[in-house]
Amino acid sequence: MKKLILSVMIVLGASSLAMAQSDSKFKVSIGPELSFATGAFSNTHSFGIGGSIQAEVLLQQHLYGTATLGIISYNGKSYGAGTKFKGATFIPVRVGVKYFLSGGVYGAAQLGVAFLNNGGGSAFAYSPQLGYEFKTKSEKAIDASFKYDGYSVSGGTLGAIGFRVAYIF
Repeated sequence: MKKLILSVMIVLGASSLAMAQSDSKFKVSIGPELSFATGAFSNTHSFGIGGSIQAEVLLQQHLYGTATLGIISYNGKSYGAGTKFKGATFIPVRVGVKYFLSGGVYGAAQLGVAFLNNGGGSAFAYSPQLGYEFKTKSEKAIDASFKYDGYSVSGGTLGAIGFRVAYIF
């Protein structure tokens, strides 16, 4: 499953790069993510590592529509003698908006679905974000964001605070 998602991300990234070169109103970013479980989720899991690809299209001045595909795996915590919770993997697919407040500072919000590992089904996914885009010398940019990822499942919400650093093509 991870190989399939990685393949899809590579194909989307490559095709998006071709489109991005011909249309300056379209951007693609790819980057790693680091996340830390919060709330009840932090009782069973610690940190997560993953990555995502995000496409952005200009809707109006300062406002972009976004679509994101990612994968993030959380380590299970140990409990008792030699016993450990199984890791958890989420594959979020979200759409949303990104609004530039001033200069490179932006706020964003995304909604969608996350697919859970081991036949765990799916969950409603949401992610409010704050970030900053740094321009590079080559007229590209680096996107650094701080976010909360929430996954609503039966019995509650699994949450995590995360960081994403991505290169914008």
